[in-house]
Amino acid sequence: MNSLSNRSRLPGKRARLEVLACASVIVGVALGPVPAAHADTGVAPELVYATDHGPSSGIVAVSAQSDSAITSITAHLYAADAPADAPEVATIDSFRQDSGTDHQGVWLASEAVHLADLGTYRIVVDLTDADGDTSHTESRNQFWYVRTIDLQDYQVSPMEPDYSHQNVSVSGRYTVLDPRTGKTTAAVDKPVVIHTPEASELTVATDSEGKFAGSFTLTQEYGGLVSTWLQGVDNAYQVTDDGDNAYVTPAAADTRMTLDSTELGVKEGQSATISGRAEVYTQGRWQPLTGARVDAVWQSDNGSAATRPVTDAQGHFSGKILMPRTGTVEVQSARGTYLKASPTAQVKVHVARKTSISDFSASLNKYSQLTAKGRLHTGSSIPGDADNRVQLQYSADGTTGWTTLKTVTPGSGDPEAGAPFKGTFDAPYKGYYRAYFKGSAEWQPSYSPVLYVKRTKTRIIDGNASPEPVAKGRTITVKGKLQKYTSSAWHAYGSQTVKILFRPKGSTTWYDMGNTTTRSDGTFSRGYTAQRDGTWVAELLYPDSTHLASAGREDYVDVR
Repeated sequence: MNSLSNRSRLPGKRARLEVLACASVIVGVALGPVPAAHADTGVAPELVYATDHGPSSGIVAVSAQSDSAITSITAHLYAADAPADAPEVATIDSFRQDSGTDHQGVWLASEAVHLADLGTYRIVVDLTDADGDTSHTESRNQFWYVRTIDLQDYQVSPMEPDYSHQNVSVSGRYTVLDPRTGKTTAAVDKPVVIHTPEASELTVATDSEGKFAGSFTLTQEYGGLVSTWLQGVDNAYQVTDDGDNAYVTPAAADTRMTLDSTELGVKEGQSATISGRAEVYTQGRWQPLTGARVDAVWQSDNGSAATRPVTDAQGHFSGKILMPRTGTVEVQSARGTYLKASPTAQVKVHVARKTSISDFSASLNKYSQLTAKGRLHTGSSIPGDADNRVQLQYSADGTTGWTTLKTVTPGSGDPEAGAPFKGTFDAPYKGYYRAYFKGSAEWQPSYSPVLYVKRTKTRIIDGNASPEPVAKGRTITVKGKLQKYTSSAWHAYGSQTVKILFRPKGSTTWYDMGNTTTRSDGTFSRGYTAQRDGTWVAELLYPDSTHLASAGREDYVDVR
């Protein structure tokens, strides 16, 4: 018997015997009256237990005690299922003390009993002590007379399977000892159940030498016990010990990840794609990690989201995650039976929230100054100072060449109702205008509708105040010609009121000298009495809403 490959029922049997030892007198059942000669003066010998000294040994073991030395032991064997009056199968009356004292000890039969049939037997023991006291008691334990199954050359390999070697091989050889012949033979063509940490059992068969072999793939993360059991042998007792158990423990390999990007930007309502490549360190080098789960998780006070892609044959993975707000996604290859979790990597995902511009308007005044205004909507919060800007843009054709003419900051207010903005700036006399919120990683850009704004240009040409110089009290005539720009050319602009202004020499103040009306050819003139030196100018100061104001040439007149 291989001491490294035997376990199991012997401890159970020993435990059973120990219980009987503690049971003292209760374990025995008196089969006859105590002889009258000792009924009042002696104590009958007590049977503690009687059993076999091993299932295939054929040796009867008796434990007994008395108040004087035990001088005689006789054991009677009966078939376990035989009636009470059945004849005994064998009688054993030669014992030797194995341990203890002659008052209290264990005795073994001097020779093995040889029985015709395998099975279990009842044991009745007659005891006599030095005082002449006797007892006749049936043991609670039975005498086992069965074959003994022994496992030899048991091997489990590898004991620490790893990522590249996940298959576990189990092998061994079973023999059977028959107590009737005392011979040990191979257990031929018998089923062997291999118990593994997996959910199912594996059954293989022994060959002509009692050998067996099988294998399984270990998938349990923490491993477990691997043991075997021979089946198909009747009246047999399988001897096992700690050597017949193998505890396999998977060896977890290091893993790592390389992300395709550590910072992403998406629009609100769109998913971000978390991707990269996972590797495992095995067989002395880094190799693609295939079929492994990768956990990409985002958590915050605003909620949580996750994607759990599986790596392909090259170790690549890709998963989509929908986040309502900007946040950091923690990415890690999951721990497995043969894998350590990778170091955690992080992906910053910027979720650009929706924005819009409403109530946009643009108007051009007579001085060719454009005032644009509207409202910027950014949802439930206001952009930071660096982002909270609206650009007022111009394009000649409304499609290309957009140019920012002014940048304004929206005012405070409810961002859902819209933060108001307004800007005034010099602008071309006609063109297309829009408001543009550039946005950022946190905000989507937005545009207002495009508006077309136009006023007709005007001009005063040939402006003149004469004569120069002029005598005081004489007439000074201010004249010129008013035109408007239409159909890509300058044309006379008649029936318009032109204002004449005068600024005395040394003054910064212009004085209203009255109006004059343009003729059909656009010309105008008006005379004034020369009083003092100064500068004269004619202006279209109050045009209608579709025309721009204009001024003629300033002309200085010396009055003498």
